[in-house]
Amino acid sequence: MATSYEIITVGLILSADSFSAAVAMGLRPFTRKDALKFAASSGGAEAGVALIGVLAGSYIISRFAAIDHWIAFTLLMAVALHMAYEGIIHLLNKDKEEIKEEIKEFHSFGKVLIVSLATSLDAFGVGIGLGIAHKPIVPFILSIGFWAFATTLAGMYLARKLSAKFGPIMNLVGATVLAIMAFEMLKI
Repeated sequence: MATSYEIITVGLILSADSFSAAVAMGLRPFTRKDALKFAASSGGAEAGVALIGVLAGSYIISRFAAIDHWIAFTLLMAVALHMAYEGIIHLLNKDKEEIKEEIKEFHSFGKVLIVSLATSLDAFGVGIGLGIAHKPIVPFILSIGFWAFATTLAGMYLARKLSAKFGPIMNLVGATVLAIMAFEMLKI
């Protein structure tokens, strides 16, 4: 049996990566619809990957455990390098309208999906652990998805406040956060 404290704590802990990624990704202007899409993608990825972990069990972990951290590292570093490039270009060409117009769009669906999946890989291992421990899966999956959704929205709106004041510098900070997350994946 699992306690409410345990269920909430697991969801909150797994949402830390979603929050950090949302702060990094939310540095571009976004609409409420963009924020909700990213939050749904993040929450869905966390919950879905955790559920896959529960269902997959030790068979899949034994096949991919040696490289799962490299997959997460590669995905997060690719996004971080792209964000750093955008920040540097914007700083070097501050006065050019062309750059400002390009940065006014939120990230592509593909980038949002990649970041959502990369930040949810730890949920796979947690899902396996929940399955092995015979924990009640539904409350954990709901908690994981809810907290990832909620913290992604919080991170996005925090980034909006920071971005309005610091612009491209925050883009570089966001790239740094994603790069740090990528290197943290290698420690696992």
